[in-house]
Amino acid sequence: MHRMARLPLLPALVLALASALAPSVVADPQATLLNLGCSQYNATPTAAFLVALNSTFAKLRANLSAGGFATASEPRAAAPAFALAQCRPYVTGRDCVACFDAAAARIRASCGAANGGRAILDGCVIRYESAAFFDQSTLPGNTQLCNGSAVAGGGFDGAVRALIGDLAAAVPRAPRLAAAAAGAGVYAMAQCVETVGAGGCAQCLQVASRNIGGCSPNSDGRAVDAGCFMRYSDKRFFPANATVDLAAYLLSGEFILVFCVSC
Repeated sequence: MHRMARLPLLPALVLALASALAPSVVADPQATLLNLGCSQYNATPTAAFLVALNSTFAKLRANLSAGGFATASEPRAAAPAFALAQCRPYVTGRDCVACFDAAAARIRASCGAANGGRAILDGCVIRYESAAFFDQSTLPGNTQLCNGSAVAGGGFDGAVRALIGDLAAAVPRAPRLAAAAAGAGVYAMAQCVETVGAGGCAQCLQVASRNIGGCSPNSDGRAVDAGCFMRYSDKRFFPANATVDLAAYLLSGEFILVFCVSC
């Protein structure tokens, strides 16, 4: 069987950043594109791969609104396809599906028959490849996306770093590997792809926290990677009434208020 040479997807990513990212509100799919990448190699046979890929995308869309996360695969197709989609825990129902549709449209328009592709939006992520990848956590090409102007004073920077540290420690222990936190005028969240497990999540968030820490004292920052996502802002971007005590999931035992996916 002919095997086409493949390179990791992340190093070939082309970043697509909005010049200004508006704060999101409840009942918003948060469809701002942050990161878009396509493999440098096409799948073969092309027609068979596109049929398999369309099938996986249809399965993702059908299953996504129920829990905000789905995987799908066509492993026995003439050209196999594997895909996953995940929405942020506060982007649910129709907004989740709307974000998926926006991400899928971006991938289809940009990647064509490439044997791998990924679109990361504020509200969701889609990734597909011609080989299984669901357990991948962090890969070369992880990066930071910094926006906004610098916030004066040292208090903001300290609050950002404290929340990022707490999330990096708590989320690998949290239900469905996702949480958001608020404190001292800072709003932050972290989420891992559910299939990477606690260990992969912890590894990915260690990298993400270092990356996003470089954005402070800018008012907005994000970190993207194969298996996780982090975000902070001086503006609220998740519901104010969806908070719980996550102290049990913190290594330090420090009390913070967080949004938990399924608590």
